[in-house]
Amino acid sequence: MDITLIIDFLSKEWIRNMTITISIMLLYFLSASKTKDKDLTLFMKASCLLVLVMTLADHIILATNGSWTLKSNLPIHLCSVSALICCVIAFIKKNQFLFEFLFYAGIIGGLLSLLTPQITLYNEYYFFYIMFYFKHAAIIAIPLVMRYRMRMNLGKKSWLKVFGAINLLLLIIIPINALLGSNYLYVSEPPQVNNPLIIEDLDKVLGIPTYVFYWEIIMIILLLLLYVIFKNNKSSK
Repeated sequence: MDITLIIDFLSKEWIRNMTITISIMLLYFLSASKTKDKDLTLFMKASCLLVLVMTLADHIILATNGSWTLKSNLPIHLCSVSALICCVIAFIKKNQFLFEFLFYAGIIGGLLSLLTPQITLYNEYYFFYIMFYFKHAAIIAIPLVMRYRMRMNLGKKSWLKVFGAINLLLLIIIPINALLGSNYLYVSEPPQVNNPLIIEDLDKVLGIPTYVFYWEIIMIILLLLLYVIFKNNKSSK
């Protein structure tokens, strides 16, 4: 039996889980800061390999217990795309766009998900509970380490490029949702969580719920905010 858990903001469970997650992330950042430059590539590869192993385990467990479906488990939610990038980014030649996409999408998507968790326990497996926090912590932590330890900067138009890429992904996923009856990127219906950024207006424009257009405005604001906070004033391109 599948169970969808909604963990209320500032509830006892939320505080416990966030305390554990933040503590582990701080230990990860400490480890990254103590890693010598000559060992940094190995450290990042080990980090990404762990994400890869956990991601494969996630899909293998879903498949073996009969829960994996095209409708629900394709890795095309924004956070899942970010996790896929985490799986490979340390094993390929430095790619500025992949880093920027991971930085913005990973931090925004990961942070919003951790603040308002909605977790599906497929066949009541608590692995997916742990995986939820692991994945969303990883897509925040890895790009931050790349930014500060690997000295990868955000270009001046990076926020705009990523905004365009997310919208391109949106255009691809809308027909997939129509074909499968799915809800990838939550553009068919909003998530169940209590989030002030979710405007539950189900009216449609061109077949798209109007809250998606509100999200566009919120997304631009968040992208710009991240750019302003994390840009390198001396070397932004």
